[in-house]
Amino acid sequence: MAFAEGCEECRRISAAYEAATMDWFRLQGQLRVAEYSREAEASDKIVAELNAIAKRRQALREEIENHNLAAHPRTSAASKS
Repeated sequence: MAFAEGCEECRRISAAYEAATMDWFRLQGQLRVAEYSREAEASDKIVAELNAIAKRRQALREEIENHNLAAHPRTSAASKS
């Protein structure tokens, strides 16, 4: 993902994406523990949370792409080449 330096919106989206990614990795660790412990209910809950985070991350990727096209068209074109 390309982010323009000095752009507050890019920073905001980047921070949100980073936080969602960190949550995803944290939950991956919890899922491994739950699966190892054979805690099906906990595993199911964690998988649901992981799916929600995956959707959030995808939405943020789309948000940055749309933002780049609208606010930084030169940056977006250059990163696609």
